[in-house]
Amino acid sequence: MESNISYVKIPDHYHLSQDTSTLTNYSQELPGNSTNNEFTTIVLPVLYFVVFLASILLNSLAVWIFFHIRNRTSFIFYLKNIVVADLLMTLTFPFKFIQDARLGPWHFNFYVCRFTSVLFYANMYTTIVFLGLISVDRYLKVVKPFGDSKMYSLTFTKILSACVWTAMIFLALPNMILTNGCPTRKNMDDCLKLKSPLGAKWHKATIYINNGLFIVVLIILIGCYIEISKYIYKSSKQFISSSSRTRKHNQSIRVVVAVFFTCFLPYHLCRMPFIFVHLDRYLDDSAQKILYYCNEVTLFLSACNVCLDPIIYFFMCRSFSQRFFRKSNMRTRSESIRSLQSVRRSEVRIYHEYVDL
Repeated sequence: MESNISYVKIPDHYHLSQDTSTLTNYSQELPGNSTNNEFTTIVLPVLYFVVFLASILLNSLAVWIFFHIRNRTSFIFYLKNIVVADLLMTLTFPFKFIQDARLGPWHFNFYVCRFTSVLFYANMYTTIVFLGLISVDRYLKVVKPFGDSKMYSLTFTKILSACVWTAMIFLALPNMILTNGCPTRKNMDDCLKLKSPLGAKWHKATIYINNGLFIVVLIILIGCYIEISKYIYKSSKQFISSSSRTRKHNQSIRVVVAVFFTCFLPYHLCRMPFIFVHLDRYLDDSAQKILYYCNEVTLFLSACNVCLDPIIYFFMCRSFSQRFFRKSNMRTRSESIRSLQSVRRSEVRIYHEYVDL
């Protein structure tokens, strides 16, 4: 293939590498590609810096609002866990900024590989798991409100949340401990070179587990919200028109699905073929370049989740939106509607069970 640009071959372990530094250093090894260097050292750092500032602002506001909301339901408790995961993930962005902009010393990548990159992915998949738990919680309390009382209790929710965090720490901690190689200028281009043999195997196993979690959550989320939509449609059509019903009850469903599909699905669609199949061996230089850009853009979309999650809080959690408007000396739309017209008791029951349980 004729080209004026020289590229290096993506390493064979590329399909198993999850660290942001691996792909970043790959981009740095593309000599003569000024466009690529500008994308890596200018565009990406600026984008991550903007997301970092926006996330700090939005999630700080979310923490302040949730601080004034009691843990009355499992749904609210799950949302609070997502806020924590988003804030921890946000704290890794400055390191990504410094790394991509090449502002740190040559051994700075060692700390990125050992700590911040691991924290980034651990909290990303923690958020994914809690989004799955929220979908199950919505399904149980809307479609099956009279099930086993233990599964609806706040105590069960706290235990389950603690198990999620424990499992994620269990997966992430060895990746930090086993990244114990001596950093040199030769091995700093790849995080896997800094890992022990056991660390490389654990790294590989973690990737398979995380991608398996994503597939499971994706199936659960789609299934639960299809059933919720069917139930709400059948339960509410005798009270309000179809268009009004769609606006009130399906809005929050669409928000969760939209955020999940926008942030996480593109990244996993881009990565999965190269996790399970050694396709990189058959790619030419142009395809490798496209793959690199695809991975970086979709990874950035995953990072944007920290700014989009507050939208879920606002649209799905009535207590959150009411507290927000109350502090702003404003009234929510639902409160205004209820003050101007009467709503049938059964409609109110369905709406509140779905929105803020």
